[in-house]
Amino acid sequence: MKIDKTALVRRQIGALEGLSLEDLRAKFEEVFGFQSSIINADYFRRRIAYRLQELQFGGLRQDAEEFLDSLVADDDLANLKPQKAKKRTTVKGTRFVREWDGEEHVVIVHGATSFEYNGTMFKSLSAIAQAITGTHWNGPRFFGVTK
Repeated sequence: MKIDKTALVRRQIGALEGLSLEDLRAKFEEVFGFQSSIINADYFRRRIAYRLQELQFGGLRQDAEEFLDSLVADDDLANLKPQKAKKRTTVKGTRFVREWDGEEHVVIVHGATSFEYNGTMFKSLSAIAQAITGTHWNGPRFFGVTK
């Protein structure tokens, strides 16, 4: 009897939908052989699904892998070399305004690590974004600060 590899992989990938984040972490470690700090369940599912297909049907040919490696050999981002942090300058008195859940939220800058929101001082925009949404956010991204 011949095993239908495609159907097997489809079932394995379908089973990922019902897994909790902790179960996805365990499955990731099972198929990759190392732990991950990913906190997004959908991203976990996509990475695991790709790896399951790769294990069942094979990965890239050696020449294709070498070609791709040569393309990124001198690329710091592709080789996960740390990038210099972008310096953001904030001017005292700047107001950041964001609408969230139909309500307008205003933040006033008092210094590089001093922000006022609803009469309370915070050390970061991220802390304010978390207070507003109840979940962790990148504060500058939440308020649309690009420079």
